[in-house]
Amino acid sequence: MNDREPLPRALMVLISLLQGLGLLLLHQAIELRYWPHGAPHWLFAFYSVAFIWPTMLLLSLGTGPTRRVVKLTLPFALLAGLLGYYVGHQAIPLEHIRYSTLLGGYVLTMAIATFKVLLYSQLYATGERICYSALFRWSWRNFLTLALALLFALGLWLILMLWGALFRAIGIRFFNTLFQTPWFYYPILALAHGFGIIIFRNLSHIIDTIVRLQQALMTFLLVLLVLVSLLFLAALPFTGLEPLWNSGGSALILWMQALMLFFVNAVYQDNPQQRPYPLWLHRFVYLGVALLPVYSAIAFYGLSLRVGQHGWSLDRCWAFLIWFLLALFPLGYWWGIATRRDYWLQRLDRVNISIGLVVLAAMLLVNSPLLDFRKIVVNDQLQRLSDGRVEPDKLDIRYFRWHLAKPGYDALQEIKHRYSDSDPTLAARIDELYRDHSTPRPAVTLEEFEARLDVLGNDVPAQLLETILDVEEQRLPFIQHYYLLPVDLDKDGQMDYLLAAEQEFQLTLTLYYLAPTSLTPTHLTSSEPLERQWQHSAMKPLYPDTRENTQSLVEALKTGKIELIQPRWHDIEIGGARSRVEIDNR
Repeated sequence: MNDREPLPRALMVLISLLQGLGLLLLHQAIELRYWPHGAPHWLFAFYSVAFIWPTMLLLSLGTGPTRRVVKLTLPFALLAGLLGYYVGHQAIPLEHIRYSTLLGGYVLTMAIATFKVLLYSQLYATGERICYSALFRWSWRNFLTLALALLFALGLWLILMLWGALFRAIGIRFFNTLFQTPWFYYPILALAHGFGIIIFRNLSHIIDTIVRLQQALMTFLLVLLVLVSLLFLAALPFTGLEPLWNSGGSALILWMQALMLFFVNAVYQDNPQQRPYPLWLHRFVYLGVALLPVYSAIAFYGLSLRVGQHGWSLDRCWAFLIWFLLALFPLGYWWGIATRRDYWLQRLDRVNISIGLVVLAAMLLVNSPLLDFRKIVVNDQLQRLSDGRVEPDKLDIRYFRWHLAKPGYDALQEIKHRYSDSDPTLAARIDELYRDHSTPRPAVTLEEFEARLDVLGNDVPAQLLETILDVEEQRLPFIQHYYLLPVDLDKDGQMDYLLAAEQEFQLTLTLYYLAPTSLTPTHLTSSEPLERQWQHSAMKPLYPDTRENTQSLVEALKTGKIELIQPRWHDIEIGGARSRVEIDNR
């Protein structure tokens, strides 16, 4: 730690306490339902500032003049609040949108952005030159300090829980109740976290030693990782790319790139003039680094195939962003290798700092209107719908509902308005997604059900349709389409009917057949006809792993590619109890 200014411990304790009280107020607002409860845009903004600015101050104060620290951290905290306001606004109207779907991506990206800005603010405060070795050193100090401080706060919490449990065991519940009260544990845990940061910041020399140890371990692991990457590339011409795509290949490729980049930067982060390996091994390592753009090309090809087939989704947007950022680093290293050969490390510092700023900008932009993935996905899917590449009844409206927040809500309202006359079934499905479940669901008419039913054969008895509607009414809004196929499944000369209910990754099968009712009088003679009614029995569902496979099954059903297979083993009956052979087809 820099000694330009003594660590202001009293001020840091005060900041920790204020942070705990601020989080307590926000918690109470949600718990007791007063403002900003019900206003997710303000909640996101306040939580962003409450978490980010105090944490940055706790890790930066004392590294240099306080004014310098505040000069960088306060504007960034306010920017984080603005971005939080925008992201939180995507959860409006709150009664129809779960803002929990927004939290994961927002928290992760803002944590990365905060971490990077924190490094620059610390170097600015200390007056150090911005170089990669200094950024690397401060990044590990901050990471381990935060991790150990959180561990310290967790340890305190566990001791308090033990304290309360021990006294509760002898009939004294005061401490147990006190320790689980928000107005107690928010300030206490915030103070514990602040004290942890103070303690471990004073032990920065020990943290630097830990970093040197992990650097020594990664020196050996990097060689093994390069060997794995080269062997994998050598095997690809013999296996082709198809097996790779069938096993989530793009994600594996990105993981390989990320690990390689992390290990390279952990090993070579000090003096570029020094080499941790002999020359031949150093060249072996930079051969692996020089071939990383090949991994980028393979990942790009795989991701492009998926986007071309199915359009954009949130996962594909994130995958392309990660691909872009990971591709920049090896391209920069390749430039250094091509121009400097054995001395390519001299370019490492400039490349890492420049692309680090690109990463920071990307983390901020994805939480702004400029690069809102939800809007990108919505616009792409609506375009596919308009172009006829997606049929209205095949549109995954549940994805819009549960993953795309406000843009998805607005898009579904637009789709409902556009297709309310031409496709009333689609409009009804959208209404069901946003229905108030405290009110009874409107009854579905037989005409509405028939509009979603494709009969693959002869005319269907009216009584059968009424029976199916009674059975299916509750789950009708969640089924994309129904198919009804006549088939004599037991080969008794009486036609049965197979109902297939199509969902995104599931095809549910139900058999409908005529059978004597339980109310048939027992005194009827064999010459008198039995009263029969339509009965149903569920069959084992089919679970395709992709939407394409679901469509393949539906096409097979439509074209009559159904085969009745006689079971190999008959059932056995012992004393009136029946058993059958269960065959595991996995």
